[in-house]
Amino acid sequence: MSILVTGARGSVGRTVIEKLLAAGESVRAASSQPGDTSLPPGVEVVGFDPADPAAALDGVDRVFLYAADRGLEEFARAAKDRGVQRITLLSSIAATEPGNPIGDRHLAAERPLQDAGLPLTILRPGAFATNWRWWAPSIKSESVVRLPFPEVQQNSIHEADLADAAVTALTEPGHEGKIYPLTGPESLSLRRMVEILSAALGRPLRLEQVSYEQAAEFLYKPVLDLWAEVGAAPAPVGPTSESVTGRPARTFAQWAADHVADFE
Repeated sequence: MSILVTGARGSVGRTVIEKLLAAGESVRAASSQPGDTSLPPGVEVVGFDPADPAAALDGVDRVFLYAADRGLEEFARAAKDRGVQRITLLSSIAATEPGNPIGDRHLAAERPLQDAGLPLTILRPGAFATNWRWWAPSIKSESVVRLPFPEVQQNSIHEADLADAAVTALTEPGHEGKIYPLTGPESLSLRRMVEILSAALGRPLRLEQVSYEQAAEFLYKPVLDLWAEVGAAPAPVGPTSESVTGRPARTFAQWAADHVADFE
């Protein structure tokens, strides 16, 4: 039997696949655009529509699932009919506070799976460290990062920690029915994160403060509104991936060192 990994083109999905292969598991990678998916040799790649998942689920006993905007009722019925033994859903920590677009969307993804009574583990991460790759174009061309609120603090989580938590839930017993909120291991201002990235790159980076209106041209407005609201307050830290894996979570400095190539 294989483990189905959806979202194979995403940073977390790709890392989950790599870690499952390293653990000796058989993996089937699923993507809405399978022709654009480049994965290690030997990984079967299939198209995936959660509203019509039958083909992707054949021969599968466990699933790593991205939160989809539609079709999860059909997916839940198909997974239950086929006796899927474990599902790990990548949700969002925003689901703990419904009433905002991000939280409501992820709650809507969680509920059909919970209502179906599936053996489900929900990972609810906060900010992904990979989000900061949107700094790459201006860093590459100008060595500058443009931000509206440089003192806003974040608890960014390394995608490898998310993948480790997912693999643990998929391959070890005792995680069914659990919901794990997850953050990175530290609260850092965006200014400090730029400094850490500068050190990893070995060259100076300039932080340029821009207005809300300027930032709205390249950033999601609900995120800007949240940043405006929280100010410079420390971001809550923990639980981290250690609560699932038993291993210390990776720092932002580790993430920066692992992603130097993205900014060069």
